[in-house]
Amino acid sequence: MPSAKSGSARPSPALLLALQQAWPELAGHDEILIRLASLGCGHRARQGARLLSNGVRNQAGGLWLLVRGKLSLGRQDNKGVWRQSRALHGGQWVDLVTAWTQAPFPESALALSPVVAHEFPALPVLDLCRQHPALLATLLDSLSRSACDALESRQALATQDFPSRLAEWLLHEFMLKGQGDCLTLSQFKRDLAAQLGVTPETLSRTLRQFHEQGLIVMKHSQLRFPDPARLAALSQRPHELRSGL
Repeated sequence: MPSAKSGSARPSPALLLALQQAWPELAGHDEILIRLASLGCGHRARQGARLLSNGVRNQAGGLWLLVRGKLSLGRQDNKGVWRQSRALHGGQWVDLVTAWTQAPFPESALALSPVVAHEFPALPVLDLCRQHPALLATLLDSLSRSACDALESRQALATQDFPSRLAEWLLHEFMLKGQGDCLTLSQFKRDLAAQLGVTPETLSRTLRQFHEQGLIVMKHSQLRFPDPARLAALSQRPHELRSGL
């Protein structure tokens, strides 16, 4: 279980920075950010621990923000294989939705590194929204985007074949962690295959096909992307991926 600590009257710079990254629309609204950051409490989770568990009710009614570290959102299937839906980095919301109805978390949040997160109580946040319309508008926009992303993710999981999913995953990692035109895979292939929900043989075969097609140049754990737009065309959401390249 993650450890928690009470919020202090003086918000940490890391928390303020994470809020600014999560909600850039509030740039210049320093009073709102400081008052928001003073709400709630921080949580820490060690690598490999679960920050949140799917099926567990959000009885505390908290909005969860990742301050530092990396999280994998997903579930274990009936064979115990982890199925990731998306990866999160510091400055991204982990859960904005379940707090309002104290619903169960739809996915687990697995720490891929030591993690610092912050839990904001929904009702005090709502009180603050009543005082600051800019915060209310930002929150509603984020909730709307979360709902759209959830629907899109479900549709993608139901319809995408593995080459499309792998192309999308590689480009997402490349945009987050790539250096120049290269990306170094930080996971063993068997672990990455389990994360993506396929066998290691399927992952290796698909990477080899990408290499033979000139979509990537593969040398051990390092991948080079000669033309990322070609790989984006293989995904079922190429317009979004191209816009980030």
